[in-house]
Amino acid sequence: MITELKPNVYIVDVCGTLVRDDTTLGLLRHHFARDNTRPLRKKLLNAISNRRSPLWFAFAVAEKISRRHLLKHFAVYLLAGDSQEALNVSANEYAKLLLAKRKVPTVWPLLEYPMANNQVVLASASLEPVVAALAELTNTRYVASTLEQHNGILTGRYATDLTGIKKEAIVKRYGKEVFDGQVCVVTDNFTDRPLMEGTAQVYIVLHDAAHRERWNGVDANFIGIDA
Repeated sequence: MITELKPNVYIVDVCGTLVRDDTTLGLLRHHFARDNTRPLRKKLLNAISNRRSPLWFAFAVAEKISRRHLLKHFAVYLLAGDSQEALNVSANEYAKLLLAKRKVPTVWPLLEYPMANNQVVLASASLEPVVAALAELTNTRYVASTLEQHNGILTGRYATDLTGIKKEAIVKRYGKEVFDGQVCVVTDNFTDRPLMEGTAQVYIVLHDAAHRERWNGVDANFIGIDA
C-alpha cells in the first residue's frame, strides 16, 4: 500500500528506473556511432552487449568468478583517447533521445512534483556526462561515476565508480543534511539496498513480477515498469 508521506528529497536511480536503457552502454553506442574512424570498438561494444555473443558469455563467467563488474570497465576502456568534450556532446544528444523515447512511464508521474520543486537527486553508477545531461534537462541534482582524464583526453578508466556507494557520494557532494528529513528512494537496482536504510519511503521498479522475491524483507512500494 502506498503511504501518504511527503518526502522532501527523492533519490532516484537512472538505468532501468528513470529510463529503460543501460545508459553506460547506450551512451557509448551513441558516441561510437558518431565516430567512424575506429570501427573495431563499435564491433566490440556490440559483441559485449549481445547476450548471444561468446564474448558476452565470457565476461559473464569472469564476473561471476571474480565478483567484479568487468564488462563495464572494458566498455569504458574503449573510450581511451577520446576527448571529454566530444563525449559530452554525445551525452547531451543521447540524454535528449532518452527523455523523448525511453522514459519508464510508471515512474515519471511520481516525480513530476518533486522535479518541479528541485527535490530530486539522480543517483547513478552510470557515467557522469549522460547523468549530468539528464539532470540539467530535468531540473535535478545528481551524483554519478566519473571518468579519468588527462588534459581533456579520456584514459579509458574510471576515476570513481559509484556502485554500492551512492549514499556516500551524495553526502560528499550535497552534505549529510540531505538525509535529515524524509527521504524517498526510487530504484530497480539491488545494489541500492544500503541507500534505502533509514529512509521514509521506497519505490522499487519491477521489470518482471518474479523479481519481487529478490526484495524479500524490504518495506517498499512495488511498481511495474509499464503502465
